[in-house]
Amino acid sequence: MTKPDADQLNSAAGRFLRDHWPVFAWSLVFLFVAGGLQFYFTPFVEGDAPYHAAVGKLIRQNGILYEFPWTPFSWLSDRYADDRLLFHLLYVPFANLDWITAARIVGTIAGAAILIALYLVLRAEQIRFAGLWTLIPLTGSVLFISRFMLVRPHLLSIALALLFLWAAARGRLAILAAVSFLYPLTYIAFWQLPCLLLIAAETARFLARKPIRWKPAAVVVCGIALGIAVHPNTLNLIAYNWIVMVDVLVKNTWLAPVGIDMGRELNTYPLGGWIQGLSVSALMTAAAAVYGWRYRREDLVLLAFALAALGFCVLTIRSARFAEYFVPFSVAAFATASRFIAWRFLAPSLLAISLAYTMFVGSFTFSQWSRETNPMPPSTAARFQQLIPPGSRVFTTRWDYTGLLMVALPERYFLVALDPTLFFLKDPELYRLWYRIAHEPTPGIADIIRKRFGSRYVVVNNPPASQHFNHQLSTEPGVRVILSLDRWLVFDLGPASTPERLGPGQSGR
Repeated sequence: MTKPDADQLNSAAGRFLRDHWPVFAWSLVFLFVAGGLQFYFTPFVEGDAPYHAAVGKLIRQNGILYEFPWTPFSWLSDRYADDRLLFHLLYVPFANLDWITAARIVGTIAGAAILIALYLVLRAEQIRFAGLWTLIPLTGSVLFISRFMLVRPHLLSIALALLFLWAAARGRLAILAAVSFLYPLTYIAFWQLPCLLLIAAETARFLARKPIRWKPAAVVVCGIALGIAVHPNTLNLIAYNWIVMVDVLVKNTWLAPVGIDMGRELNTYPLGGWIQGLSVSALMTAAAAVYGWRYRREDLVLLAFALAALGFCVLTIRSARFAEYFVPFSVAAFATASRFIAWRFLAPSLLAISLAYTMFVGSFTFSQWSRETNPMPPSTAARFQQLIPPGSRVFTTRWDYTGLLMVALPERYFLVALDPTLFFLKDPELYRLWYRIAHEPTPGIADIIRKRFGSRYVVVNNPPASQHFNHQLSTEPGVRVILSLDRWLVFDLGPASTPERLGPGQSGR
């Protein structure tokens, strides 16, 4: 390279840094904020977070996964679909760390991605105090903070959704194509969310009396199709998407059949909790909707974000999960509306007021979070590993702590992870038997567990909640309690004479 060429390159790099230094500076702020939350509080220990850490470690050890034999009673065991592939790949460089440290690092990266995406959208729209606006989702809602701190793939999905809607509204087809391509590699609702957001963008154009465009829809379809095509579990991914949308969400959550325990997070918020956690977002959305309608011909982006925020607001009434989208979209909508509001210091004022409000209503919640502890510390995990040898099948009375057991007991096998629906779809009869044993134990359950599930070891989380099961199992012939802790019970049932249902290459020892 000649000296003039080098000087020209250095000059271009200097101009780029001068023009974009706020992006780098605010990105560091967002990383610090996301990391501060993750490292100050113990990561929420629920079924999914340690499960994702375990999958990241399995990918590091085995490469891309095409089967999931570690949960042989799950639909995913022989039809695996990694609908969170990019999220799991984030874990791979940190797989040798303990799972909590790995989760904190991944949570910092994924959480900062949301804030950076929101900031980039507001900066592109030339919103004053874009960096301060970006922090308001974390100061305006305890519910959003709780979802923000869950180290799950929805964090990446929120970032993609913000970029997607902005690109669709502005007609930035290259960005729209890239985000659409990434969705099937990132999140299970890989076509549902883009479809809803595209409808919001085109509805805004219709209300603004602008012609509806066909190119964004075509770009989205092609991008999603390409993302599905390059996914290593293409056909299984499509089938799994249908299962999650129809069986998990509609049949087993909204219709709430007896015998399927889905946990609480898909249910609705109590009215008081909704008001406390989402009232700031609801007020911002209402104001943005008013301004969006008033200036619909001048500001298509404002109207699109207001419509999307309204849609997510309605969905939060039906399911708690949509709060994680509602809050940042309400901030994006109101921040965009702020250019029509004469109050110059609206963003700093709202940031301060929302922070004071959230600290007041959330003080008890934050105090509880600060006292959270790891229910599976290394010393407990070591005792589990000594008692339950590699290759063993482990029977559990609930599905939501399988992730913890997977990180504590590698090279062992469990019933199901993530969702009981996947157990039911694999073998409805065996699922009903498992549910009956766990909830209505009768004499002879030890023999059933040995033979029908091929399990010698039974692990119970939260023993006080399973007293009937624990008492019945402890009275069965040949059963020994080999570990008794406040949070855990481990039973050894002794060897099964002839296990009836074992997977390929598995033993019931």
